Amino acid sequence: MAKNTQIEAYITYQKSTDKSPLTLESYQSDLLQFATWFESANKVDMKLANITPTDARQYKKYLINSGFKAQTINRRLLSLKYFLEWGWLTKKIKYRFPLPKTVKQSQSMPKWLNRNQQNQLLRHVEQNGCKRDVAIVKILLNTGLRVSELCNLKWSHIVLSERKGQLTINAGKGCKYREVPLNKEARFAFLTLDYALHAGSDAFVFNGQRGVLSPRGIQLMLKRLRTPEELGMISPHQLRHTFCKNLVDAGISLEKVASLAGHERLDTTKLYCQPSFSDLSEAVEQIGELD
Repeated sequence: MAKNTQIEAYITYQKSTDKSPLTLESYQSDLLQFATWFESANKVDMKLANITPTDARQYKKYLINSGFKAQTINRRLLSLKYFLEWGWLTKKIKYRFPLPKTVKQSQSMPKWLNRNQQNQLLRHVEQNGCKRDVAIVKILLNTGLRVSELCNLKWSHIVLSERKGQLTINAGKGCKYREVPLNKEARFAFLTLDYALHAGSDAFVFNGQRGVLSPRGIQLMLKRLRTPEELGMISPHQLRHTFCKNLVDAGISLEKVASLAGHERLDTTKLYCQPSFSDLSEAVEQIGELD
C-alpha cells in the first residue's frame, strides 16, 4: 500500500505532543493496517472523510474473526479513535461518531520469580555474565524499572551516598517523572559500574557495541546468558513483576508499591496480591505439617 498522507500528518502531530517513539510506532502500524483493510473492503482510498460508523463496526468484526487477541483489538480500536478525533479537530471529517465498544479481555496474572528462583538467577548471572550484565539484573530486581526506563538512564539521574541513594525517571518522551529510592543491592550495582567516575555526567549508563543499549539488547543479553532450564526464558518485565511482588510480600502498602513502580492505576498493583501457585502450594504444605 502506498503511503497515506493523512496518517503521516497525524503522526507528525503526535510527535509534537511528546509521545514516546514506541507509542508513535504503534499508532502508525495500527493505522496502516486499518488503511489496508479499509481499501481492500471498500475499494476506495482510506481518507478520514470516507470512514463511516459501519466501517468501524466491520473492522472490529474483522479483527475478532481473524483471531487477534482482545488486547490487540482494543489497542487498534483506540488508535483509530485517536485518529478520528484528530480528524474532527482538523475538520477532515464532517461529524463525530462513537466507535464500537472494546472487547472484554481476561486479566492475565503477571509472572514473577519466587525467592529461590531469584537466587538461582543471580547465581547463574554472576557465574556467566559480565559486570554490566550482573548490574542490570540486580538493578531491575531492586528498582522495578521498565526496560525502556533503564535504557534511558543517565548518570546525572542517579545520586548515591554511603547509606542511601535515589534515581530519577525524567518526564518527557512518554515517561512520567518519579523518584525511586535505591536499596543497598541497587547502590552497590551502580558502584560496580564506576559511579564515582561518572557521577553527574549526561552520558548513558548502559552502552553496547553500537551505542546506547536498547530494550532489545537487554532481552538478547538475558537470552544469551542461557538461564537454567527450570527457570525458563527470563524477560526484563518479569524482573519488574518480581520487584512488585517482593514489596507486596514484605507488607508494603499498595499505594507505595504503585508509586515505586509508576503504576497509574491501583488495579494494576492489586494483581500482585493474588496468590501464585507457589503461594498456594506453601499454604497446603503448612496444613500437612500440623500435629
